[in-house]
Amino acid sequence: MLLSVGYLMLYVARWWSHRARKNMYLQAVRQVVRGSSIFIRRSVSGKTYAAAGSLIQSSLVNGSPSFTPKPLVEDDHMEMLSIEPKQIVNLKDDWTAYYRPQGEYVEDETHEDIMLLLEARRPTNVDTFLKHELEVAPAEKVHILAHGAAVAWKSGTPFGIILHCTLDEFVTLAMAFCEDRLTMDEDLEVNSIMTVKVEGKSTSLVQNQEIDTDTVTESALKPNSIPAETDRNVNNAEDDNSIAKQLEHLLVPSSEQDQLTELWSNESLASNSSIGRTSELLDMIDSEARETETRAEESMMESGAGEGLSDFELAGSSSSTSGSLSQSWRFVRQTSLAKPPNVLVYAGKIDSVRKFNKVKKILEQCLDNESYVIYHLKHEEIETTPWIENTILLVIASKKRYADSNEAFLKYFKAGGKILGLGSGFDQELVGQTMIRKENWIVNLNYKSWSDVSLISGMYAYDTNTVVVDDSRVTKLATDKNENVLIVKVNQETKRSAGSAILSQVLFDKDAGDMGVTPEMFNALKKSNTARFEILGQLLTTLGLECSASSPPVLTPAVLVAKESNLKHNFLKSIENRLSSGVLKYGTQSLQFTTDDSSPAEENLLPVLTEESEPFMKNFNQGEYCGNLKSRILGNTVIYVDVIPTTMTLLDGLMFSVPETTGLIAIARQQTQGVGRGGNSWLSPIGCAMFSLHVKLPVDSNLGKAVSYLQHITSLAVVYSVCTLEGYQDIDLRLKWPNDIYYGREMKLGGVIVKSTFMDGMVHATIGCGFNVDNSNPTICINDLIQLHNRQEGTSLPACTSEQLIGRTVTCIENLIDEFQTEGAESFKQKYYEKWLHSNSKVNLQSEGNAEVQIIGLDEYGYLLVETADGVKISVQPDGNSFDMMKNLISMKTR
Repeated sequence: MLLSVGYLMLYVARWWSHRARKNMYLQAVRQVVRGSSIFIRRSVSGKTYAAAGSLIQSSLVNGSPSFTPKPLVEDDHMEMLSIEPKQIVNLKDDWTAYYRPQGEYVEDETHEDIMLLLEARRPTNVDTFLKHELEVAPAEKVHILAHGAAVAWKSGTPFGIILHCTLDEFVTLAMAFCEDRLTMDEDLEVNSIMTVKVEGKSTSLVQNQEIDTDTVTESALKPNSIPAETDRNVNNAEDDNSIAKQLEHLLVPSSEQDQLTELWSNESLASNSSIGRTSELLDMIDSEARETETRAEESMMESGAGEGLSDFELAGSSSSTSGSLSQSWRFVRQTSLAKPPNVLVYAGKIDSVRKFNKVKKILEQCLDNESYVIYHLKHEEIETTPWIENTILLVIASKKRYADSNEAFLKYFKAGGKILGLGSGFDQELVGQTMIRKENWIVNLNYKSWSDVSLISGMYAYDTNTVVVDDSRVTKLATDKNENVLIVKVNQETKRSAGSAILSQVLFDKDAGDMGVTPEMFNALKKSNTARFEILGQLLTTLGLECSASSPPVLTPAVLVAKESNLKHNFLKSIENRLSSGVLKYGTQSLQFTTDDSSPAEENLLPVLTEESEPFMKNFNQGEYCGNLKSRILGNTVIYVDVIPTTMTLLDGLMFSVPETTGLIAIARQQTQGVGRGGNSWLSPIGCAMFSLHVKLPVDSNLGKAVSYLQHITSLAVVYSVCTLEGYQDIDLRLKWPNDIYYGREMKLGGVIVKSTFMDGMVHATIGCGFNVDNSNPTICINDLIQLHNRQEGTSLPACTSEQLIGRTVTCIENLIDEFQTEGAESFKQKYYEKWLHSNSKVNLQSEGNAEVQIIGLDEYGYLLVETADGVKISVQPDGNSFDMMKNLISMKTR
């Protein structure tokens, strides 16, 4: 009781302090707002940004002969400055009008209406920015559009929004800004707020939508009697006039390149005609705060346990077609910020697999191999797979030109995509070319600090004066000794997007073995091999990718451990008749059961140490695992390995021989060739919990008749492993059909794959599972969510370990299997539906002419059950379909 009273008193005190401070700001603002501009910045004693004080550079001052910044209010949170005369923003200078979902505005002389100029930039440190976004509780965040009506926007650096609001709303926004609670639900960070006067007409994206600033003045534009907290809602997110539709075109993807920086780095949000003595004002406000801002790299988000192109991608949108404006902003943020780490390689039609493998091999040696997955974009998939939204980089390595592929690649470029061309026929779609030889040849390349590097080049040189795509700019990057331009960079320079391409006639995927050359040429190419990789890495970095590539980890022996000693003995006894000199061979793999811990591990030969070995067990806490394993059978006998290509095939040669009570599980700390559903690669950095589990079921049992449910059981078990811990029940883990574990709707944390075989009336299934526990990169992990929860709720829940959650997950799998076998599917489905993302969602079924269907649930076999408008129920099998939630589309794949 006393504790509750204490909390209540603390709450009241905080509320009173906040209200008193707000009233103080309001009184100060009312005194000067009509004749002056008011500029807000964080106080020095509060949190400051590197550029605080210089963010108003070239954006504040009009052409008045004099101006005087005066302090109005300064406390521990914010500093208010008045600037005379009032600053003017001329909307005719590159400003674009917002649509008005609220309806027409009318004048109201009795209301205190003002115009705000908000400037925002991409954060200089994306990781810090995202971490802070997650740390602030949703209830504490203040969205800019919840306290103002957007009038116009302007792209570039800085990004700008003109907002119409009341004085009270202005102060609310200012306080949230200075307390780091202001959000745009976008990968942009608000850096300054100032009251301004607005003149001129902004450009409209459609006819008859221009904003006439003869009526847009500070005296008065107020929505028709709609409450401030609810008047920003959008009734239909699909409506052509919704702000969300425009916001999809607002973002200008960040680029670290000098050309784009030069173009936008000094662009002002106020019109050039209204800019005066900027440097004088900056000196008077804060001369010490002027620092050069660097452009932030585009962030890439995808789970380390993520699947790839043809499977589920990141969840991005609500299934509902209606929602609030802030939800619409959130959708835009997810589609831009949550970029999966997919690098696609297009190698044409002929001999494409060999070419792809060649390109993939060199990319793997340059890119950070824990941050990206490289896929082969086949020609027939260009029009059938939703790859454009899910690609961080497209590598084109086909010399031949195909009209259909070039059209799709040009669309990707214009949508802000990044392209690396390696002697590609697509180059001609962007820049002019001149043939300088009739075949590939060796050139001496000069690029930055590299000179006379012997590399293989194609037949053309680029004409930097011939620009094919409107609003684009071509820059020379590298030449040969004859000054032929062999590498160029093409930037699209528009407000809505910024496509970026590096086109190279230098064939970085080819080495000395690809040409019939003399010994001298061969030697020259071999000597240039290091420079070849360094230059390619620099070009990839220029496109914004991480190239801190590390050598693949060395494979290690495995160690056999068991919860009880008799289990290990029984296991070894059951396979001894199959061993030849201690080696068990199956397929292309072999397991060597030995006590010699000096036996080296190879890709197709894995030593399994039958006695515990400290060097190979130091990264596995057996006590933690066994302490959390409460199952009768599953997971009792462990083959643990630090580094292995994949655990999914490790149990193949064992599961038919071992006793039923063995409970085999393979656990890895790191995989080098992890496999996802459909053959996709599975990123598996350290900190990702990874295991393959053997499950044996009678064919005529409830689950034996519906084996597909195993992937749903496993996914739910991962969620339960966390959420059934005391105090962890509010960690927002969710499920996406058929086999993904998510944080909310936003980010993928893990996935499941199941292989099954029928023998002697039994189903032998191998469950492969991976989920992020303690690896914050490349996206997010469970411990990040626990840390966020602690900060939001004031708790101190400890972080989880992989051993702990694997043990709990296996226990949950066994419990759910037992319940399913006893009670059937219905009881399980109710638990599953509580955690999945698709209840009552409406999607489009491609096989039915993109007809809209409603998701009902799971059918008797575990497949997705949907219903058409006519009441027809259709089962969608996960092995043959991909579910793109961002497009609300279920694509039926062709086998």
